[in-house]
Amino acid sequence: MRNGWSAHSGLAATNGDLLPLNILMHCRTVVESQNFVTTGLMTHVEGELFEVELSEFEAFELGEKVKLTIYTPAGIQTFPSTVFAKYEGAIALIQPPEVQKRFEEKREYPRVEVKGSVQLVDVPGPEGKPLEAVLRNISISGIGFAAPDLPALIRDAKLKATVELGFGFNCELEIVRRELQEDGIMCGAKMNVLEPDMMRPLRAFILRQQVERNVRNRRENETKKRASFRKP
Repeated sequence: MRNGWSAHSGLAATNGDLLPLNILMHCRTVVESQNFVTTGLMTHVEGELFEVELSEFEAFELGEKVKLTIYTPAGIQTFPSTVFAKYEGAIALIQPPEVQKRFEEKREYPRVEVKGSVQLVDVPGPEGKPLEAVLRNISISGIGFAAPDLPALIRDAKLKATVELGFGFNCELEIVRRELQEDGIMCGAKMNVLEPDMMRPLRAFILRQQVERNVRNRRENETKKRASFRKP
């Protein structure tokens, strides 16, 4: 349906307490652009990313500004957003800052599985060079990596590191968890990115990984549905 609108931001009033972010899940969601409006279902909410399932996903353009109106058990929530990606049967949208201030999420930032390396500047490896660990997962504020079981890699250890995952950045790590494995250890660490300019590409990278994971999950679910229909 075609419809013009003027940009409007803001959320429905709450009782002063933060609402859980997952209250938006499975709620009827109206997505409205400058010239088009349609209704779908909020199917995924994580970190800075929303996913709305709708049949008319192709009507929206990447980077397009839209208004979301979500009919939740706690009332109607309305705020602006931006289309980040679109794929079969759904669009992914960026969560605006005002939403992050009004909702709470149990996990501060989503962590995504990745392939890359972590060069631990303070930890000597073979031939005296900085140890290169295997990057397993990353978020805006944390990282997981696999490494040999060395004395320097203890809980609370603070390390300087360089992360490489298609682009590189320098950071400081504090190990908060270590687990023994057959071929070494798996470490979880808090991460402080030292170069502020690198936060934007890191956020964009994590968002893309989230979208790719959502696409895979949707395909797998569709395959399972089709397989169940074929059963006698």
